[in-house]
Amino acid sequence: MLKEGSHRLKKQDSTFDILDDVIATLRFRGSIFFHSDLAAPWGISLPPLPTPRFHIALHGGFVIGTSEAQLSIMQMDIVMLPKGDMHWIADTTSSELVPCQLAGDACELGNPLFQDGEITNRIMCGMVEYDEAISHPILDALPNIFHFTHIEADNPIWTTVRQIDSEIKRTNSRRSVIIDRLTEVLFFQLLHRYIAENEHLHGFLAALRNPRLAKVLQLLHDNPEKPWTLATICNEAGMSRASLQRKFKAELDLSPMAYLGSWRLAKAYQLVKNSSLTLDNIADRIGYADARTLRAAFKRHYGFSPSALRKGDNQV
Repeated sequence: MLKEGSHRLKKQDSTFDILDDVIATLRFRGSIFFHSDLAAPWGISLPPLPTPRFHIALHGGFVIGTSEAQLSIMQMDIVMLPKGDMHWIADTTSSELVPCQLAGDACELGNPLFQDGEITNRIMCGMVEYDEAISHPILDALPNIFHFTHIEADNPIWTTVRQIDSEIKRTNSRRSVIIDRLTEVLFFQLLHRYIAENEHLHGFLAALRNPRLAKVLQLLHDNPEKPWTLATICNEAGMSRASLQRKFKAELDLSPMAYLGSWRLAKAYQLVKNSSLTLDNIADRIGYADARTLRAAFKRHYGFSPSALRKGDNQV
C-alpha cells in the first residue's frame, strides 16, 4: 500500500511539473474586477472575453447562467469559466441584469449598486489574462464551466480567498500587486484541484494521466533543447512510432513533433518578450540551430519577428 501511494504521489508530482511549466510559459496574470456586498434583487451580465473568469460566493448563494446551463452556487462555492464565455450572475433567475462594466465602475467610484435593503450576498469576481498570441492544448482541454463545492474553511484554496478578501478590505481597493499575485495563486490552486478531482479529462489533461504520453511530455518539457526526432522520442519513451503517433494524435490532435515545435516557439516568445537574452542564446536554449532559423520559424508562426515583439511593434 505504501509503495502504491508513493507511486501515485510521484506520478501526480510529475503531472504538476508539466502543468506548472505550461502555466509559467503562458504567464497568467490575475486580477479582481468586482468585489461587493449586495442587496437583493441584483443581477450582473458579463460579455464574452478570451480569458478565464471566476466568481466566489463569500456570503450567500447565487445563480449563474450561460448559453448552455444554469447552476446554483452556494456560500463558499467557486465557479470558473476557463474560456471566458458570456454569462450572468444574479440572486435569482428573474432579477434584472446590469452590465458588468457599469457595476464595476460604480464600485470604483465609491457608489456601488444593489445597496438598497438588507445585504444578502458578498461576492468576489476575478480573471486571469495571458498572452493570447501563444496557444497551447491545455486551453482547449478545460471545460466551459466548472463548479467547486464543499470547500472547507481550512482548505488552502479558501485560505487564499480570505487573504484576497482581507487585502481588498485593508486597502479599500481591488488593485494591488499583492491582490493580483494572490489571484494568480488561487487560479493555479483551482486548476490543480480540478485535475486532481476529475477522472474524466480530455485532451492535454487526459494525456497527462496516460503514463506513456506523460513520459513523452515530460521529456519534451524537461529538455526542449535536445535534437529530438520521432525516433529518439520513441526510443526514450519505449513506444513504437505507430503507437506514439496514434495515441498522441488521439489526445492532443497533434503529432509529437508538431507539439514540440509549437512548445519551443511558445518558450521563444516568452524569452524574447521577457528576457534580455540574445536570439542566438534563445535558439540554443530551445533547440534551434541558430538565430536565423529561429527568426524564420518565429515569424512564420506568429506573423511578426522577434525584434518586433521585443520593440513592442507586434501589434502593427
